[in-house]
Amino acid sequence: MISVYGGPGVQLVNDSWANTVDMRAQFLRSKGILVWKMDNRGSWRRGIAFEGAMKHNFGRFDAEDQVGGAEWLIKEGLAKAGDIGVYGWSYGGYLSAISLSRFPDVFKCAVAGAPVTSWDGYDSFYTEKYMGMPEENKAGYSYGSVMKHVNGLKGKLLLVHGLMDENVHFRHTARLLNALVGAHKVYELLIFPDARHMPRPLKDRLYMEERIWDFIQRTL
Repeated sequence: MISVYGGPGVQLVNDSWANTVDMRAQFLRSKGILVWKMDNRGSWRRGIAFEGAMKHNFGRFDAEDQVGGAEWLIKEGLAKAGDIGVYGWSYGGYLSAISLSRFPDVFKCAVAGAPVTSWDGYDSFYTEKYMGMPEENKAGYSYGSVMKHVNGLKGKLLLVHGLMDENVHFRHTARLLNALVGAHKVYELLIFPDARHMPRPLKDRLYMEERIWDFIQRTL
């Protein structure tokens, strides 16, 4: 399973013990699943060219870099082609969903938590800083929409979202569901009616992890 965030200005891989407190990664590893994390173009501390590659291009180079990571895992004998999944939350949920759709022969399943699905519906302060104005970057906004790529989807998709999410509104998932129905694609949906951007009560978190693990077992 490839664990992603991938959004601009975030770095997952550090020379630290941070991964030891990533409970999902530790749990999956205890079940015999290798968990891989890689910072794609757009992340911090690699220089302006590396960070700036995503400007006007959400969903393009970030997903392609994660595919490069998957190919490296296969080349090194750490993973087998056809047996790789991806998961993430928020921007990571977006990157999981668009990667599964764009690269159906690479990723077998994806868990997309609270995903942005089209940047024309997200917080303008964040989006326009990186993607520019919609009328000035029509091609970028169009290509960066998950809905543009769902016709190519082959793998299994689990969408997780809170109905009270004030950050990534549930409308993002609803728009994707409409596209999946229109394309006759199968999906699974896990909703938390009282949750905001992420389920917070312990009972909700435990239930979510149980459902995610069940999905990974069945689809990977």
